[in-house]
Amino acid sequence: MSSPTDISLLAQRQSLRLQLQAQRQVIARQLGPDSAINGAYPRSRTMRFLTQQPLPLIRMIVGLAAVLRAR
Repeated sequence: MSSPTDISLLAQRQSLRLQLQAQRQVIARQLGPDSAINGAYPRSRTMRFLTQQPLPLIRMIVGLAAVLRAR
C-alpha cells in the first residue's frame, strides 16, 4: 500500500507536469507559426536551410573554396 505522502508526491508530480505542458504551449504560441513544426529536426532555421537545401549550399562551398584557392 502507498502512504499518504506517496500519494501527495504523485499528485504534486502530475500537477507540475500539467503546468510545464501548459507553459510549453504558451511559449509555442508566442514563437509564432514556425512553432507548428513541433520539434521537427533540426530545430534551428539555419540548420533546416542547410540540410534541406543541399545544392545551393554545395555551390556556395565550391565558390568559396575557389575564391580561397585563387588567393
